[in-house]
Amino acid sequence: MVNLQEFVQLPNLLSLSRIPLAALAMYFLAQSDAYSAITAVTVLTVAGITDGLDGYLARRRGQVTPLGVALDPIADKLFAIILVAGLIMYRDFPVWMAAAIVGRDLLILGGGLLISRNRAISLPSNLTGKYAFAATVVLLVSYVIRYEFGIQIMTVFTVVLLAASLVSYTRVFVLVRRGGAVSGFEDTAITRNLRRGATWLVSAVYVVKLYLDLLR
Repeated sequence: MVNLQEFVQLPNLLSLSRIPLAALAMYFLAQSDAYSAITAVTVLTVAGITDGLDGYLARRRGQVTPLGVALDPIADKLFAIILVAGLIMYRDFPVWMAAAIVGRDLLILGGGLLISRNRAISLPSNLTGKYAFAATVVLLVSYVIRYEFGIQIMTVFTVVLLAASLVSYTRVFVLVRRGGAVSGFEDTAITRNLRRGATWLVSAVYVVKLYLDLLR
């Protein structure tokens, strides 16, 4: 049974906030003006920040819990599914890529639920999963602002990282099903800082491009 006090801890609320943020971004995607595109990118940037901030605060405040470990990847997957649906409707997002993103997420989610039923553990996010999520967000933002070069480059990166993360999660799933410990590529302080720095750099480039488009 979920402990309400644990559920409303700040790291868990940050994880859950990505779901309404995705719905808000979807609303602005439905608009056709450049200011709505900027607002959508801003919302997505905030969502990306919460993806790194929730884990950081959980570790810093001593609030790493099984519930939080489970909520983080679930929130990531629901975020991606909602946003992909909006992009298919309003930005001609390719259905095959949507199927790859959503299909991978559903497979991982199903595997995690199967593990949690048989053993009192959750399948946590790992490093490849985090990088795949970050690449997916950048790809989605590229479609939001219709940045063709970004779409071409990030499509390749996203496909590679989605495949790598699926292999990594499958390896963990097989190990756990055989009675082993949950393991994977660990997300260290160095890799977190590298990912955070890359996210800020890419976000800055995209925001500058949006403002330049507005000035034209």
